[in-house]
Amino acid sequence: MITHPDSPLSEAPPARVEENHPFYTALLHVSVWLTWPLIALSVWLSATVLGQSGYAWSLPLLFAGGVLASDFTSGLFHWFFDNYGSPQTPVFGQTIELFRVHHDLPEDICNSGLVFTVGHVCLWVVPMIISFIGAWYLAGRGPLVSALLLFATLANLFLVLTNLFHKWAHLPKKPAWMLFMQEYRLVLETHHHNIHHTPPFDTYYCITTGWLNPLLRAIKFFPRMEKFLALIGVQKNQGA
Repeated sequence: MITHPDSPLSEAPPARVEENHPFYTALLHVSVWLTWPLIALSVWLSATVLGQSGYAWSLPLLFAGGVLASDFTSGLFHWFFDNYGSPQTPVFGQTIELFRVHHDLPEDICNSGLVFTVGHVCLWVVPMIISFIGAWYLAGRGPLVSALLLFATLANLFLVLTNLFHKWAHLPKKPAWMLFMQEYRLVLETHHHNIHHTPPFDTYYCITTGWLNPLLRAIKFFPRMEKFLALIGVQKNQGA
């Protein structure tokens, strides 16, 4: 991502977001520690119903679907935050700032702890998982709604883990188990992700596993999205 001339990031050396937003950072801590028990509860509730109803065979399919949904969603948001809006954009401004700083200081993500690495997603995941469980309960807790709950929960779980996998792709030194996961494309692989960090920085946006990147590039998904948005009056940032 090229820093825009009128962006605050161009006026001074980029600073890490948590240095400037202590209240936001406190929210990250709370959301991260709420995320894990909520996801565990949601998975247990939905998987139990599916197992007891004779649909245990669907669990691997829902798992794979959750990973793919996360990969696609990560790419969609990554593309949008790289090319539209600003740190002053309501609601998404903090996350947009995070992406802009990352493109100025790509290795800085390696210095972030778990809370700052995944917390930006956890802020959204906590209310979503609570609402998913509530909707599941009100809808009767049957096999179909349980499958939907499990799929949505797994997609959100991998969205939470996405920036951790992203961080691993930038680490200069990796343990053997991490290299194994990257080599077999279980998570985002370094050389694969470097394609995105190569000018003009306009492809390979998916950062959970990156599985969907070749397909989305082949069908020109993001350029077509940009043309569609331009048709309805939404223009890319200058220089993006």
